[in-house]
Amino acid sequence: MNSTIQKSVTNIVLIAGEPSGDLLGAKLIAELKILFPFAKFTGVGGKNMISQGLQPIFPMEDLTVMGFVEVLPYLPKLISRINKTAQYLKQVQPQIVITIDSPDFCFRVIKKIKDQTNIKKVHLIAPSVWAYRQGRAKKIAKLYDLLLAILPFEPPYFEKHGLKTVFVGHPIIEKIPDFTSKDILNKKFRTENNIEENDLVVCLTPGSRKSEVKKIFPELIKAVNLLAKENTNLKIIIPIINKTQDLVKSMATDLKVSYSLINDQDRTAMFFACNYAIAKSGTNALEFSLFKIPLIVCYKINWLTYYLIKMMVKIKFANLINLILKQEVIPELLQRDCCASNIYKKINEFISDNQLANNQINHCQAALKELGLNNDISASKKSAKAIFEIIND
Repeated sequence: MNSTIQKSVTNIVLIAGEPSGDLLGAKLIAELKILFPFAKFTGVGGKNMISQGLQPIFPMEDLTVMGFVEVLPYLPKLISRINKTAQYLKQVQPQIVITIDSPDFCFRVIKKIKDQTNIKKVHLIAPSVWAYRQGRAKKIAKLYDLLLAILPFEPPYFEKHGLKTVFVGHPIIEKIPDFTSKDILNKKFRTENNIEENDLVVCLTPGSRKSEVKKIFPELIKAVNLLAKENTNLKIIIPIINKTQDLVKSMATDLKVSYSLINDQDRTAMFFACNYAIAKSGTNALEFSLFKIPLIVCYKINWLTYYLIKMMVKIKFANLINLILKQEVIPELLQRDCCASNIYKKINEFISDNQLANNQINHCQAALKELGLNNDISASKKSAKAIFEIIND
């Protein structure tokens, strides 16, 4: 390890715009601190990145808006934050800036500092050019020095335009659950949440944005109420995050079944206590698969946003597991299909058929291996190593 490089890097800026990026950013900072022990970390992130030492320049929650139509009321604030972030980078002149996902925000920031050639620019999570708008790859190649891809088939799309791209694996699955502790954590979690040993536990994830919760959660609630009529031992657990917890709490009162709201501290135990999951489509679906929990995924957005996406997207599936396997192993209930009757029907199929549930688990494990499960080096460690090497170039 080059100690001269370690000492010369004293300021690293990271930018994450949503909770999933905050988790990835926290893991990355933990590895970067080892390689760059003299660096301070500033930028935009949530509680996980802050817990690793990030000094935020404004709250990450200012950026967590999604969708073509949904974003319109927030445009003035988002533009202000883009300008503030770019100005901050020009002012502090970090050796490295690392943007994490959130391409609509991050790419606009980097575009404003593209003339700052002394700043190494890195992006974690390649945009899905394989799904739509492949022309973006050429534009992105002009903005960054390094791209860290989490899917094995992504690098060629960017390398042909001269952008150094490294497949690092998916950070969500880099830590294999310790199944030897499952029984202990499951029992502890159930005891703390008044859940009996033989209760049927279904986890609901209604989304990390208020707009998602408002559209998806009502259908999940109605589906669960239908499910409760046939399963008197049904218990519901709902993981919550700060910015949506008040909304989730108020809406959850419509559930006609016992439920528990769970914070991040209980996350691993929660997964071990789960029998099934009804999840908002996204990275949380990967986590359920990692913990071998049968699930279905749901998603619903503004109809105009959905229509615009459908016109552009060239892929058959929304869920990453299904994309890799090229078949719908995890049922996807999107837009019109995301309704209580469909959700109830699909999750009940898994509850009623152990073989169906086990088949999904086995298929998901195969897909996770393609994403880097069981690799000797974690995705975050690979990312940090690639960043160190780009500084050394």
